[in-house]
Amino acid sequence: MYPMMVDISKRKVVVVGGGKIATRKLKELILCGAKPTIIAPAVSPEIQEWAASGKAILVGRAYQTGDLSGANFIFICTDHPATNKAVRSDAGPHQLLNDTTDHSNSDFINLATLRQDDYLVAVSTYGNDPRKAKQILHEIAEKIAENTNPTQA
Repeated sequence: MYPMMVDISKRKVVVVGGGKIATRKLKELILCGAKPTIIAPAVSPEIQEWAASGKAILVGRAYQTGDLSGANFIFICTDHPATNKAVRSDAGPHQLLNDTTDHSNSDFINLATLRQDDYLVAVSTYGNDPRKAKQILHEIAEKIAENTNPTQA
C-alpha cells in the first residue's frame, strides 16, 4: 500500500450504505470537501442532515446497477452480502473501491487520523487491526498534548 493524500473535492464519491460505518466515512469525506452520493434505503439522522443541508446527495433506495457511473471512489458500507457483491462486480477498473466489509476486496484503505489546525497524523495497520491503529493514534495524541501543555510542577 502506498500512503498518500488526495483532494477528494474534485472527485465523485459514492457511498453505498447508510448506517454507522457509512456515517463515520461520510463525516471525514465531507470534512475533506467531498459532496458524496449516498445510496441507501435507510440512513442515520446525521446523513439526513447532510443531505438536507446540501453537503451530500441522498438516493433513498437500494443499490442498483448503474449507480456507480462516473464515480472515482466507492465505499461499500452495508451488511447485505448480495448488495456488496453487486457493487464489487459493477465497479470498473478505473474506480477505486473501499469495501469496509472485507479489506481484501479493497483498492485502498483509510488510515486512522488525528487532525489539528496545522497538521495531520495518520496511522495504519494495513486494515488488519483498526482498534490498534486508533490506540496508537491516541497514544500519539497524549504525547503531543504532554509536549504542548506541560503541567506545572
